[in-house]
Amino acid sequence: MSCTSAIHCKPEATREEELEVDVLVVGGGLGGLIVASELKKYGYNPKVVYTGNLGGHHILGDAPRYSDIDIDGVIAKAKNLDVSQGFFDGVYLYQGGVRYRVCYRHLILATGGTDVPITFPGGLKAPQKTAEEVLSATPTGLKIVVWGTTEWGLRTALALRNRGNEVVVLDNSAYLRDVKYYEKVKSKIDFPIIPSVIVKRYEKGVLIYDIITGKKEPESRKERVDLIVSAVRIVNPYVPLKLGYKIYYTFELGSLIPRRNNYGELLIVDDGGRAVGGSNVYATGHLYGALRESHIAEQAKVLATYIAAKDGVESMDKAKDALDKLLVTFTVEANWLYNLGNRLERGTDGTGRYVEPNVIDVPHWASFWPQIEEAGDIVLCPCDGTPAERVLKEIEQMNKLKKLKVKITHEETDVLRQLRLPKLSFGESVCAESVCLTYASIILGALLAQKPSYFLYGKPQMLYGSS
Repeated sequence: MSCTSAIHCKPEATREEELEVDVLVVGGGLGGLIVASELKKYGYNPKVVYTGNLGGHHILGDAPRYSDIDIDGVIAKAKNLDVSQGFFDGVYLYQGGVRYRVCYRHLILATGGTDVPITFPGGLKAPQKTAEEVLSATPTGLKIVVWGTTEWGLRTALALRNRGNEVVVLDNSAYLRDVKYYEKVKSKIDFPIIPSVIVKRYEKGVLIYDIITGKKEPESRKERVDLIVSAVRIVNPYVPLKLGYKIYYTFELGSLIPRRNNYGELLIVDDGGRAVGGSNVYATGHLYGALRESHIAEQAKVLATYIAAKDGVESMDKAKDALDKLLVTFTVEANWLYNLGNRLERGTDGTGRYVEPNVIDVPHWASFWPQIEEAGDIVLCPCDGTPAERVLKEIEQMNKLKKLKVKITHEETDVLRQLRLPKLSFGESVCAESVCLTYASIILGALLAQKPSYFLYGKPQMLYGSS
């Protein structure tokens, strides 16, 4: 098996065997290791498999972290667990040249977020890497643009600056995405941080962008760059997709995620988005989004308590008390997260049905193009370079259009919603299936003012009828 990251993994096997475990934990980051350690205390024998770095992206770089969680200590405790590198695709576990068909009582997904490239005109020719890639082999002496003002983005920028690079941080957000972390490290920051940026294009080693200042005309700038580093992270819902769970777009995370309850148990939903039951599949860490490490640790402990309570080795009252304390923490420290959790569990406005919003913008991406013609070379699949133009041509053919022209206006929104959309597929590799479907759906959803899940499942018959 060759894995350079969670999304660039090519599993290989020469034989097939059966494997039975009581708990399979997919992901060796903070959430996965803590939930496994907590389950061990209840008498379970969890098997943890991971790709990339043990400890996840939290261990990369030398910049200070906001949290005081002892990640080295968490990793050290993992020595008492069954932890090994391996790739789980929802059915098979690829490990040591063997493809195991896994039978489990409980499956816990702790696969974390996935760094993805940013999209902008000319980006296909731009020298671009993700934060995880560049911190795994940090260069020196370069002029680097880091995209993203989250803690992860600022940590990446600090680590690159510490290695002697000239750094500029850009973001399309009008404000810093993580003010608390910035306040902690601002004395160490000696590089520009520029918000409200829209990238116009990249050509001949120069990044050309506008800064929205509130004045009548934006301020235009040019930046010679040796490397563009994306600190944008989206949830990787490959296994839920493979297992048949429907995923929906949430603007809070800028990602597609399955419905789940506040414990982290994935919910089975009908075609209308109503939850009709729970499951033996759970998520920790990543389905709560870009969290503080302390939140990830606490949610992992709550999930372990809940699983033990379901199996009768712990009281459900204790699980409920632990969840209540976690939700109180969220209301104080991350109220948006508390609201998102309730919406995923109980449905929009408590209706039981999860209503995915239209995507009017692409959170974290370098730009948004209201004119579809400008998006031709935007890369939808970071693995094989599939451009938006190729998929748009498929949409044109399916709708028998001579040319797809889109202006996002009130009058044309209903027309856009009636477009027939292709079922996205960019090949047979694990890499393409794990990221491209969701990555492309989000970008196309913004370009065509559609719900991203329409690109995966089509329009619900209850709303639009059959076509």
